[in-house]
Amino acid sequence: MVPNERLRRHRLERGWTLQDVADGLDALAPSVLGKPHLGVTAAMVGDWERGKHRPRPPYPRLLCLLYHASTEELGLYDRISAAGSALRAATVIQVASAVPDSFNAERSGRPRHISEATVCNLEQVTAAYRRMYHTEAAQDLIGNVVQHAHTTRGFWLRTEDPVLRRRLAATTSETAMLAGRLSFFDLGRASAAGPYYSLALEAAQAAQDKALEAVVLGNQSFIPRDIGDTSEALGLLHRARELATDTPTIRSWATALEAMAHAWAHQPDASLAAVEQAERVLGETHPDECPPWFNYYDHPRLLGFRGLIHLRLDQPQAAHFILEEAIAALSPDAGKQRACYLADRATVYVDEGEIDEACKLGIEALTILQEVDYATGIQRVRDLWAKLKPHRNRATVADLTEQLLIVSSHRR
Repeated sequence: MVPNERLRRHRLERGWTLQDVADGLDALAPSVLGKPHLGVTAAMVGDWERGKHRPRPPYPRLLCLLYHASTEELGLYDRISAAGSALRAATVIQVASAVPDSFNAERSGRPRHISEATVCNLEQVTAAYRRMYHTEAAQDLIGNVVQHAHTTRGFWLRTEDPVLRRRLAATTSETAMLAGRLSFFDLGRASAAGPYYSLALEAAQAAQDKALEAVVLGNQSFIPRDIGDTSEALGLLHRARELATDTPTIRSWATALEAMAHAWAHQPDASLAAVEQAERVLGETHPDECPPWFNYYDHPRLLGFRGLIHLRLDQPQAAHFILEEAIAALSPDAGKQRACYLADRATVYVDEGEIDEACKLGIEALTILQEVDYATGIQRVRDLWAKLKPHRNRATVADLTEQLLIVSSHRR
C-alpha cells in the first residue's frame, strides 16, 4: 500500500479537510455527470490518499476538475499504469477525454492568442449568470456556473496578452465567487464553497483588482463566522476593509459584516459600533463608484443587517422598526432578502407575543422560498419555528409547521 502523496499535498496546500474534498466532488456531480449526488465520503478520500484504494471513474475526472490539475500532477496516472496495460489504456482514455481543454493546455504550458471578442463573450456570460442568480433556482445554475469558472480559468492561464489576461482573471474570480455564494447561501453547502472562494481569491489577485479581492475575502468570512471562529472571520474582514479604501460601498459592507461577526460572538458594544461606522461609510458613496458585479449591498440591505444584529443581541424592540423599514425599501426582485427579513420580523413578533402575526409572516416568507430555493432563508424560518416551540398547539403554528415541511421536502 503506497500512499498517494501528490493527491494529499494538493489538498493540504489548499487547507482543505477530507470532508471539503468530498463535498467539492459532490458539488461538481450535477454539471459534469448529470447526477445530483455521488455519495462520496471523507473516508473514501482518505483511502485514496493513503493508497488503500484507487479512485475509479468518475472520480479521477472530478478530482482533476476540483484541483485544477492533471492526472499526473495528482498521482493518478502512475497508479493507473500500475494496474496493468489493458486497464491503463481504457482508463487513461476515459480520464483524458473527461478533462477540459483548459487543463490539457495548462499541462503542456502551451500559450494561446485569445481575441478581444472572446474575452467580451466570456464576460457577458458571467454577467448573465449574475443576473440569473436573482431569478433562477440555485440547483439549476450551480453546475453551469462552476463549468464556466473552469472555462474562464483555462483561458486566463493560457492568454499571453497582459491586459486580456487580467480581464480574464477578473472574470474567473467573479464567476468562482458566484459559485461560492450559490453553494454557501443558496444550497447550504459551506464546505463546497471554500474551494470556489480560494479560486476567486487567486484570480482576483492576478487581476490586481483590490475591490474584487476585498469582496472575495468578505464572502469567505461567513465560513469561519458560522462555525464560531470569530477571530478568523474578523481577520479576513480587516484585510477586506484595507483593500476597499477607494470603494466606500464595499468598505461599508465589510464593516457591516464585522458588526455581524461581533454579534455572533455576543459582543454588543463592538457590534453596534461597527454597524454605526458602516452607516457612516455608506453615506460617503458616490454614483458609479461600485463595480456592477457587487450588486447585493445597499441601504435596505444594511437595514436588514442591523435588524438581524439586534435580534442576535436580544434587542427585539430595536429590531422592530428597522426590519419594517428594510422590508419596505427592498426592490421587487430581492426575493431572497425579503424572505429573510420577513422571517426576522416574524421572530420579533414572537418576542412581542403576537404569535399569529409571526406565523403569517413566516408563511409569507416560505411562499417566496418555494420559488427561490434559498437555504439561508429556510434556516431563518427554522429559527423562527424553534422560537415558537411553546406555542405548537396553536393552529397558526401548525400551519407554519406544515408549510415549512413542504418547502424543506421540495429542496433538491
